[in-house]
Amino acid sequence: MEYPLTVVEAPMGYGKTTAVREAVGRAGITPHWLHVFTDDTDGFWNGFAELIGALDSVCGKSLVQLGFPNEAVSMNEAVKLISRVKLSTPAVIVIDDYHHLDSAELNTFFELMSEGEPSGLHIVVTARYTKFKRLEELKLKKRLHHIDSDTFALKPQEIADYFKACGITLNADQAQRLYKMTEGWISALYLFLLEYVSNGSFTNSESIYRLLEKTVYATMPEETKNLLVSVCIFDGFTRKQAESICGESDPERILTELTDSNLFITYDGRSRMYYIHSIFTDFLREQFEQKDAAVKTEVYRRAAGCYRQERDFSKARKYFFLAGEFDGLLTALEEDHANDYSPYDKDLLKSYMAACPEEVKARHPYALLIYAMHLFVHKELALFHNVCEEVSHHMNADKGMAPDLRNRLLGELELLLSFAEFNDLKKMSERHKKAWELLNQPTSIYDTGTNWTFGSPSVLSLYYRESGMLEAHIQDIKEGLPYYYRLTNGHGSGAEYAMEAESLFNQGDFENAEISAQKAMLKAQSGQDDNIVYSALYLQILIAFMKGDLSGVMKRIHEMHEAMNKRNESHFIHMAEICEGCIYAYLDQTDKIPERLLEVDLSNPLRLRFPALSFFTVMYGRVLLIRGEYLKLIGSAEHFVSISSVFSNLLGYIYTYIYLASAYRKIFREEEALSSLKKALEIAMPDRQYMLFAENCDFIEPLLRKIAAEGSFREDIAEILTLYQIFKRSKEQMIRDYFAKEKPSLTERELEIARLAASGITNSEIGKQLFISANTVKMAMKSIYTKLSINNRTHLQQYLNDLEQ
Repeated sequence: MEYPLTVVEAPMGYGKTTAVREAVGRAGITPHWLHVFTDDTDGFWNGFAELIGALDSVCGKSLVQLGFPNEAVSMNEAVKLISRVKLSTPAVIVIDDYHHLDSAELNTFFELMSEGEPSGLHIVVTARYTKFKRLEELKLKKRLHHIDSDTFALKPQEIADYFKACGITLNADQAQRLYKMTEGWISALYLFLLEYVSNGSFTNSESIYRLLEKTVYATMPEETKNLLVSVCIFDGFTRKQAESICGESDPERILTELTDSNLFITYDGRSRMYYIHSIFTDFLREQFEQKDAAVKTEVYRRAAGCYRQERDFSKARKYFFLAGEFDGLLTALEEDHANDYSPYDKDLLKSYMAACPEEVKARHPYALLIYAMHLFVHKELALFHNVCEEVSHHMNADKGMAPDLRNRLLGELELLLSFAEFNDLKKMSERHKKAWELLNQPTSIYDTGTNWTFGSPSVLSLYYRESGMLEAHIQDIKEGLPYYYRLTNGHGSGAEYAMEAESLFNQGDFENAEISAQKAMLKAQSGQDDNIVYSALYLQILIAFMKGDLSGVMKRIHEMHEAMNKRNESHFIHMAEICEGCIYAYLDQTDKIPERLLEVDLSNPLRLRFPALSFFTVMYGRVLLIRGEYLKLIGSAEHFVSISSVFSNLLGYIYTYIYLASAYRKIFREEEALSSLKKALEIAMPDRQYMLFAENCDFIEPLLRKIAAEGSFREDIAEILTLYQIFKRSKEQMIRDYFAKEKPSLTERELEIARLAASGITNSEIGKQLFISANTVKMAMKSIYTKLSINNRTHLQQYLNDLEQ
């Protein structure tokens, strides 16, 4: 296992899978297998994430949440997540029959993986053909090992040697003839060998299935045929699964005879799994399809029961569906307490539920609630509401339901419906209160491991929806959240104080904003909810900025980055970077903003969950302004407004109108600039949200003064301009102290540590080289970051490059 990626490429039946299994086995490694049967990339990704999850459960879950990586940002993030997996011993993931996927995006992803840092994880791909664009380049770099069909195909002399080893002597003409008929294909040669043993001669070349039937299948006892035709529905199977499928037969004896005879079936002692050769599997599945419907249904039913007993509920649901047993399918959904709400599962459930009879659904309201949760998570809102109405209808029709069960189900339904009221805090709170009164215990449907803020650092951007009602919104969230906390074991703890802190900050009440931010932090930490910890950190970053304390700003951004790395949660991946982008945008330092934040698809930047997109436009719009891309900003404004309009996110509206006013002024369209700014003031001033304007006064100050001179918003604009002076002084001080041409100097020891860190080695490795502790290195790195007002090793490398010039 010298290469991160091995590609085994040969036509069907050349022994790729067997060769890989033998090679990995000889290396003393138990491989993780993923068999591919369709071109469903989302389904494949779900399976791949599950295998990674066997090595690192947190990483596996993060990959599921990230979803299939179909563009550069998500591919790089997936590679980064996998690179963090710590392996004590080498691990091998084998992707069998990869050609079924035929995905350029997956090819690119695995190429990127092969170029990552050595981690002990090896990917082996077997396929009839592949289309890796960089195959030759990666071979030269020794990052990819390519094994093609020439390695597997037997030449005439090798064919003669193979037959001789089996007790049959071929002359040169016979060996040449077999080579011509089979092209060195070992599976076909084996079948010809069996035919020769049986008949003493070779017939003309026939189809592989005809040879299989004549030389292998037809000679088997009926009980063996029945077993193989039954278990062929599995990708691989255990003895226990074979027993479950075959009922009263003696599968272990039959399987032992087959493996001893090497009749296209092998046994992996490490995984205790049996595998049928892919060619023989295809043949057997043809035989299975010819069986009576009742026979096939019974096989599927037993397979479903087997997987349900093993608590593999996803596969149990699949086979219950194939068997047409919808009661079993819905029961398997109710028993599955590990739902991760993956898109793959959602699509499967949609197809299952579309076929499920109404009378069966009526018997399983709890399963329908779980299904509704899947739909809500993936924004299938119309269908979500239909299913919720269906649950209510079935429960009203069931007069014999026990009162406790009815209340429990109605409580879960109320909680689900509260999510549909997002982001109307009053309506949500009413639902939460009613849900608790009915349920009187924590929910068993909603996964409280999901992020409360959807990946946005700003609670205010999510829940500020009605002009002049912000204080009422904050009061609503304070009154309603205690019920929600009880329902979800503290999910979102501290959100009410985070929202209050943001509002106070925007009003210029920095002292009370800091108090509320601290309350949010402490409550979030006690409730173990990192979502709100990040929101509190964001507020502390803004407060430190207004104090001119850039080292405090960078310290907290660094804390956020470190927390992100530990969490491995895909929808928080870019939160710290977006906060960092906002700060550098306020400081006019666009060269320090991570480039991937600027080169994005605005329809779904950075794969953020939809409610977080509004806050992303806050950072992105400011960046366009200070880069002078005024026409691009004006052209993007309609899209920004459409994002904010979905959930009436007023913060997004206000910022968009401020940015529009700034851009119009810069292209000398003052009438439109004034009109846009007045729209922003009309929304924001009833709630005294001054800082949104103050932080952009470098573009809109003349417009504000003109509006005030006309007699509009005079007192409010006076407050904005006062706050702007504080903002401006802090900004100029930080630029002067940290962004002057002359860089702060590092000590010789700091410079030594910086160079090693920029080279990519860990703190522990730096400590070993310099004979100091890893903790000393960590403290030195914090000092370096603070001095240079940076927070990552990429910026550190930029500093060192500038130093050498």
